[in-house]
Amino acid sequence: DNVMVEHYVNRNANVSYVGNVYLGRVQNVLPSMEAAFVDIGKGRNAVLYAGEVNWDAAGISESEPRKIEMVLKTGQPVLVQVTKDPIGQKGARLTSQISLPGRYVVYVPGGGMSGISRRLPDSERARLKDILKGLITDEEGVIVRTAAEGASDEELTRDVVRLKAQWEDIKKKSGTSLTQRRFQGC
Repeated sequence: DNVMVEHYVNRNANVSYVGNVYLGRVQNVLPSMEAAFVDIGKGRNAVLYAGEVNWDAAGISESEPRKIEMVLKTGQPVLVQVTKDPIGQKGARLTSQISLPGRYVVYVPGGGMSGISRRLPDSERARLKDILKGLITDEEGVIVRTAAEGASDEELTRDVVRLKAQWEDIKKKSGTSLTQRRFQGC
């Protein structure tokens, strides 16, 4: 609503990991905390809470009990994204529900649900929905940003295609033996 709410100043000394995607290795799972500690190669172990686990990708349906120890085991590699930087003695906070931000959309590779900004008028929402139908599959999701208002078909297509290529690159890199070898000694 044209009112500044937050202002962040980034200095070279303050490196943020938020948004970065890592192939981590589960160090230990604490069922009582409903959390797993994951080594992402940044010193302290990061934490992945049960609420941030991608249950669909893990093959757990909504009717089954969702316990973190059912899907994560010590030593298991897991693809995660940092949602909060480490502070003090606490490690970074993680999610296994990866999302890749673009100019007009946020691409959610594992999410089969899509959404469009409510700030957009209904006619624009319908237009954007029609454009995106042909760009994403049922296994993918997108969240359309307010910035997409008035964007052309080509601009939206370029944004989605770029984000899909970025996701394919992440998947390819996470499956390489080099990446897996890096975490064997952890």
